[in-house]
Amino acid sequence: MRVIFSITIFNFFLILIQCSKEANPLDEKASEVSNVSSSENLDEEEASTNSVTIPLSNNVLKMKSLFETFDGVTTSSDSEFFYVSSNGIPSHNMMEGITNWQQQIPINQEYNGTNSWSIPIKPEFSENPLSSESNFMKGAMAIAVNGIPIFNALNNRGEDANLIGELDKWGGHCGKADDYHYHLPPTHLSDIVGADNPIAYSLDGFPLFGKTNNTLDENLGLLNKDGSYSYFTVESFPYFISKMKGKVTTSGSAPENQIVPQAQSKGIRPALTPLKGAEITKFLTTGENSYQLIYNINNQEYTIDYLWDNTGHYFITFTDPDGTSKTETYHK
Repeated sequence: MRVIFSITIFNFFLILIQCSKEANPLDEKASEVSNVSSSENLDEEEASTNSVTIPLSNNVLKMKSLFETFDGVTTSSDSEFFYVSSNGIPSHNMMEGITNWQQQIPINQEYNGTNSWSIPIKPEFSENPLSSESNFMKGAMAIAVNGIPIFNALNNRGEDANLIGELDKWGGHCGKADDYHYHLPPTHLSDIVGADNPIAYSLDGFPLFGKTNNTLDENLGLLNKDGSYSYFTVESFPYFISKMKGKVTTSGSAPENQIVPQAQSKGIRPALTPLKGAEITKFLTTGENSYQLIYNINNQEYTIDYLWDNTGHYFITFTDPDGTSKTETYHK
C-alpha cells in the first residue's frame, strides 16, 4: 500500500509539471520572437496582440555603412541623432521627363555641420500618428541613403506632384531654392544597397524600404518581430508614409508644417513660376560643377548652361532657338 501511494503521489506531480508547461504558451512565444530575424514581420493576429511599446533603436554602424556607400555623403552621431551631410546632388541623372517645370535647376546645397540632416537614433511610437495628407507639406519627411531629402508626395499646394508632371524619371525635381529633392521614394536605390536594406530613413527615425508583398498597416509600415518598425513603398498615392508612426516635433501650422530639426536649403536667385508648355528632354553633366539642361516648347529647343566655382559664384547662360543668349551671375 505504501508503494502504491508513493507512485500515485509521483504521478500527480508529473501531471502538475506538464500542465504548468502547457499553461504558459507566452514563455514559448517570447522565446520564438527573440530568435527570429528582424526582417520577419508579425502576422495579423500577432500584431493585434503585440505589446511592443518601445521600438528597437537604430544600428548606427549599419546606418553609417549604408549612407557612406555613396560618394560625398558623410555621417556622424551623438546620443540622440544620426547626422547625414551631403551637397544635395545625386550621382544619377536629374530633371529629364518633367512636363510641369517651375524653371528651377539643381545646384549644390550645404547640408553639413549644424545644417546636416538629423535622424533619431532611438525612435518612439506616437500615440497620434500625423497624416501626410494633412501635414508636412513643407520641408522633408525623410532622407534617402544617397543624401537627398524626400519631401511629401504632395507639393505645397496639396497636389500630387507626380500626377501633374512636376517630377523627373527618378521621382525628383528642384524647389524654390534650386534644391533637388524627391517627392517619390527612390526605389532605384534598392539596386545599389540591396532589397533587404533601407533606401531612406524617415525623420521620425524609422527606416524606409522599397516594395513588399506583405500587408501593410495604415501607416504603410510593419512592426517586426524584434520590436523594430519599418515603412515600405507602394505604387500609388501616398506612395510612402501614410501616417508618421514615430514621434516628431513640428514647426509652423498644418498642412504647411515641417519636422524639426531639419536641414535648410539656400537659394541664389528669386523663385520663378511654371513655364507653360515646357518639357525637359535632356540633362547633361558637362564638367565639374557644370551642367546643361535642354527643354522644348512648341518643338523649339532652348538650352540652359550653368556652373559654379569654388568662390560661390554661379553663372547661368540661357540660349534661345535662334542662338541668342544671355548670362546671369549670382553669388551664394
